[in-house]
Amino acid sequence: MDMKRIKLQYKIALLSIVMICFALLTAGILVLKTVAEYVQASTGNRALAIAQVVALSPTIQEALLSDNPSAVIQPFAENWRKSTGAAFIIVANMQQIRLSYPIPSMIGTSMAPLYRDPVLRGEEFVYVAQGNLAPTIRANVPIFNSDNTNQLGFVSVGFYLDEVKAVTRQAAAPLLGALLLAMCVSIAGAALLAKNVKQATFGLEPHEIGTLLKEQEATLTAIHEGVIAVDTQLGIRLMNHEASKILGADIEEWRGRSVDAILPQNKLRQVIDSGQAIYNEEQVVVGAIIMSNSVPIILDDKVVGAVISFRDRTEVTRLAEELTGVHRFVDAMRAQTHEFKNKLHTISGLIQLKRYEEAVNFAIDSHVNQQGLIGQLSVKIKDSIIYGLLLGKASQMKELGINFIIEPETNLQELPVNVSSGDLVLIIGNLLQNAIEAVEGQENKCISILLNQNIDTLLVRVYNSGPWIEPQLGGSIYKRGISTKRSGSGLGLALVSEKLAVVGGTIFYRNIADGGVEFEISIPYAQVTVNGKHQSANC
Repeated sequence: MDMKRIKLQYKIALLSIVMICFALLTAGILVLKTVAEYVQASTGNRALAIAQVVALSPTIQEALLSDNPSAVIQPFAENWRKSTGAAFIIVANMQQIRLSYPIPSMIGTSMAPLYRDPVLRGEEFVYVAQGNLAPTIRANVPIFNSDNTNQLGFVSVGFYLDEVKAVTRQAAAPLLGALLLAMCVSIAGAALLAKNVKQATFGLEPHEIGTLLKEQEATLTAIHEGVIAVDTQLGIRLMNHEASKILGADIEEWRGRSVDAILPQNKLRQVIDSGQAIYNEEQVVVGAIIMSNSVPIILDDKVVGAVISFRDRTEVTRLAEELTGVHRFVDAMRAQTHEFKNKLHTISGLIQLKRYEEAVNFAIDSHVNQQGLIGQLSVKIKDSIIYGLLLGKASQMKELGINFIIEPETNLQELPVNVSSGDLVLIIGNLLQNAIEAVEGQENKCISILLNQNIDTLLVRVYNSGPWIEPQLGGSIYKRGISTKRSGSGLGLALVSEKLAVVGGTIFYRNIADGGVEFEISIPYAQVTVNGKHQSANC
């Protein structure tokens, strides 16, 4: 029989049954042996006790000193034999001549030549032997005179071994029945165990499980995302090579340890407790920012763990920034095209009215203003993505009639650690958009921005001339769904706050006494939060 072709269920059942039967059989043999030895020892002790009583009887002692001892000893010994159920009670003198025997015709004859040296030396002993009768357990006890100074003979009491074996079988019968019942129950349990194991392995055979394991390992190695699986206690159960590479952690060293020690900002406990997945979460780890997705592991409607997959945000950000930069420049060019069309219509109208000098001055002024803004941004803002954002917003605000001021102190030559152009686009873009919405309906529409690169921090300050923020709102304006505008989504400031939490930045606002609201953001260049010196916008 080819064991490899036997199904797992049958292998487990067969192995369990063989092991159980072997264990029960071994236990049964040992128990039967113990019972047999106990019964034999009990029978020997019984024979010894009877022999001792006979040997100490004054009747036997006096008869051995008489001329015809058998006349007294034979009926005495037979009465004792019948009352005790012994096979024989033999009384003999020192010459080993029978003075009593179950067969009367053998009285006066020599005993069978067996080993009796101890009793002839005056010692008691029990042994198994076969003389003229069937094999027996015998007890030999010396007989002394009344003052124990002289040995007169000895008495030998025996019980048939067949009777001892019958008693053993009778005593062992319930035990054998219990062992047989245990064997039947164990076989049934083995079959049930095999069935449960089959269900636990989803009907898969060992080679199929092995194949799935190899496929899983190959899949986890092939994907370019780090994957970590944890149990309900957040102990790491699995980590792929990409996760090990991103986190700089040895797989075997971290197996079984808490994931909190390597991913301190994870939300796996929340995922396990709620059973709800969390997607697109950003967190800082080992000096880098990762994008992660966390999902629960559910088995039989019960959460048994969670899996977090993540990747270094650098590659994703690079592609996003390229796309974002193109979009920002396209938006800026679209706004400028629309503005230039309006200006061309104005110039055309002035020419038709033969107001040539005004047309020339209007065209020159517009060109100078546009070139001035572009020149200012190109020198002070080295990041092209932020440059495009501010240029586009400037064009948008000009169309909306908003006075947009980029403060002279603005300077951004490099980005902070772990902060990408896309991060600043999200932060600055949302602040400027909120400012645009805040000044709607205001007579004096003014927005200013300051980007100031200090030694330790990047300071971003956005001022708008809109209405004050109600004090009772406090820090709740940074929560999702909370908005200072009736038609607002309550998402802009929440996104800004969440992004700053990831990069270690801070945000606060203040209502300006002369009117308007100012938001100030501080982002550390080396993951250390330092509050920048406050400076008011001047509109």
